[in-house]
Amino acid sequence: DGYHQTSQGQLMNNFVSGAVGGFAGTVLNTPFDVVKSRIQGATKVPGVTPKYNWTYPALATIIREEGVGALYKGFVPKVLRLAPGGGVLLLVVEFTLGIFRQ
Repeated sequence: DGYHQTSQGQLMNNFVSGAVGGFAGTVLNTPFDVVKSRIQGATKVPGVTPKYNWTYPALATIIREEGVGALYKGFVPKVLRLAPGGGVLLLVVEFTLGIFRQ
């Protein structure tokens, strides 16, 4: 029966699924993380509107001035941390749920 997996196969499937989810989440989240850092790092000058003030206008400003690649600054270290972390998280969740199912 091709449907039932070995315990080791199930673990690998869960880890890979979690890692793919971690990768996808990082791809979607990194531009917003860059914008958040720009907004938080802006110096406040009384009476002057900061260059990075709101999320979507800041995204447009970064793309216009620096290109789309600038939205992915710090992507590699972040994905190297979060993709495997997503895999481990899914393993722990499935293991814990397995205990409670018994």
